[in-house]
Amino acid sequence: MRVRQGDIWWASLGEPIGREQGYDRPALIVSNDIFNRLVRDPVLAVPLTTRFRGWDTHIEIAPEETGLPKTSWAMVEQLRALSPERFGTRIGVVPPDILSEIADWVVDML
Repeated sequence: MRVRQGDIWWASLGEPIGREQGYDRPALIVSNDIFNRLVRDPVLAVPLTTRFRGWDTHIEIAPEETGLPKTSWAMVEQLRALSPERFGTRIGVVPPDILSEIADWVVDML
């Protein structure tokens, strides 16, 4: 399986602990393609939610451009390393401007 930066995949995140996101949900690959090709496992991903909370770190992703069934939000504060074995079906890809906004938040968090 080959994942690319900007891909959205169904992911099985498992049982959450504390405020972690868990269960089966879409996840956006944020690690760059060089990293993904060299390392392969794990990749860096951000889980998505369909619940609007109004948080600055939640970036809106429209369904029309991505293959998502409805409007979703990338929860950047939930960035995590995931094995590609957690991924099921590829849903689609986010537009470059959305990916750039998410990457800016990731850098700001470091």
